[in-house]
Amino acid sequence: MFNSKNPSPDYIKLTEIYKKIHLKGSFKRNNQKKLPEETYNGWATLFFADFIQTLIKKNNCKTMLDYGSGKGNFYFEERKFNNKIFPPLKDFWNINPTLYDPGIIEFCKPKDKKFDIVISIDVLEHIPYQDLNWVIDEILSFSKKIVFLNIACYPAHIILDDGRNAHVSLFHPKWWWGFISALSNKYNLKIFLVCSYFENKKLKYHSFGINDDFKKYQ
Repeated sequence: MFNSKNPSPDYIKLTEIYKKIHLKGSFKRNNQKKLPEETYNGWATLFFADFIQTLIKKNNCKTMLDYGSGKGNFYFEERKFNNKIFPPLKDFWNINPTLYDPGIIEFCKPKDKKFDIVISIDVLEHIPYQDLNWVIDEILSFSKKIVFLNIACYPAHIILDDGRNAHVSLFHPKWWWGFISALSNKYNLKIFLVCSYFENKKLKYHSFGINDDFKKYQ
């Protein structure tokens, strides 16, 4: 029913909310304020920076799209993360990234262009259920070779202006794998899906490979 040219009213509403969050910040569940520069700045990408570097090298990727990049600060600045100093990601990965985020006006959606690798980290859980089909299909359609997806399967710390949790689409990792697998059938792509979840108050990851195996990159 919905597509990129005709997204759902809720998708449009959420896009406007995120534009405001990027400019003015947000509130956590405990009602504490997060400053604009702290909100959706791309830090989650650092969790997977080493693995993505390996994907890029082993598959000889020269072009990249970050779909739902947030502010993407860490592409351009050094950052200490998990006791490791990461140079700017564009240098660490030796790749010139294209950033797209519907909540940031200057990061426009590419037109008629494909990329060797497309990554989308902590994005799909923010998409309304009725729009997941076309958003995932669009992500896949941008790639020539590789797609890397990370999806959070737990509530966010951020509460939206309308009172909802920012993670509006919460599903089990196996649900995501099945949904994405079905959509991937028409594409000849290597797809790497990492679902993050909490178990006994510890963050864990469930990984799924489509047309490739995570073990080859460890």
